[in-house]
Amino acid sequence: MQLTVTVESTAADLPGWDELVIGDGIELPSHDLWLSAKALHIFEVFSNRSPQHVIVRANGSLLGGLATYRLDEHETDRLMRLDGVFPGMDLLPARLIGGAYESRTGALTLPSLDEEARIRVVNRLISEAEEIARRNGERSIVCRCVDGGDILIRQLLQDRGYLEVPGPDHFILAPPAGGLDGYIDSLPSRYRSKVHRELRKLRDGGVAITVEALTPDLITAVAPLVVNLLNKYGLHEEIDSITASMGLLRKAFKQAIYAVVARIDGRVVGFNELVVYRGNAWTHHVGFDYEAQGNLPVYFGVFFYGVMDFVAEHGLRVVDYTFGTDDAKRSRGCEARQTVRLLMSV
Repeated sequence: MQLTVTVESTAADLPGWDELVIGDGIELPSHDLWLSAKALHIFEVFSNRSPQHVIVRANGSLLGGLATYRLDEHETDRLMRLDGVFPGMDLLPARLIGGAYESRTGALTLPSLDEEARIRVVNRLISEAEEIARRNGERSIVCRCVDGGDILIRQLLQDRGYLEVPGPDHFILAPPAGGLDGYIDSLPSRYRSKVHRELRKLRDGGVAITVEALTPDLITAVAPLVVNLLNKYGLHEEIDSITASMGLLRKAFKQAIYAVVARIDGRVVGFNELVVYRGNAWTHHVGFDYEAQGNLPVYFGVFFYGVMDFVAEHGLRVVDYTFGTDDAKRSRGCEARQTVRLLMSV
């Protein structure tokens, strides 16, 4: 198998890109939403990062791909910055490989490849990314969030001299059959009782939770709630920026993007953005009106209880709850998957 390598400024229009997958068959979504052609297109068109994606082909057929970006001290996107990711390490400028954000990142490969072929393809992808970093005078190569179950790429990068450090737990939920009732029955008894109490509180508090299309009017209504949540955790974002970001995502995924909305007397008090892709769902923007919701468990309502009937109706396999609020997610049935970060000086 003769491999050829090219570097492309876009992955959005490459035939076969969305047929590539991450990892080694572990039971998670087979292709991460944030490395799909639609998501990359948003990032490529509406940012100034000039991505250099590495592509491997054989006989004209696409076998592998690696998204890469340059990061330096001028990076303004708080989600991409490396502050706190590798404390005490002077990495910038860096070549970020495998995807821009925290998620399942890594090298994409054709699923039909056997292990030996995958090793060859991934090695070529990484080798070219390292050459890009050297040509651009970058100090390091960073892969910020590899699934712990992807032993092949972890071993391959370690063999190339990459340092591996622990990353945050990544939370997923494989919903049981039966919608909300089936979900509650699947929980340990101590949590079932708590869920029933919280559902009563939501009902008694007049909270109505719906799953509906994410319209432009609804984006305008929920954007301040998203800002509220970010401010709570010391992350400052303008409402206009949130509105624009949500609008772009809606435009890219169209009917596949939903809003889980909690209302009290018609007033929106909680929101969870749900993106459906290839039989799985990802939570993304989340927000709350903390004053209006008071002590009501609206978080659990829009994150879990209001989602389960929708998931069952659409036959979704996995809900990806990403990172953070570890104890809350564990207590509501999520499985924590280990992630690791890898880096190497150039």
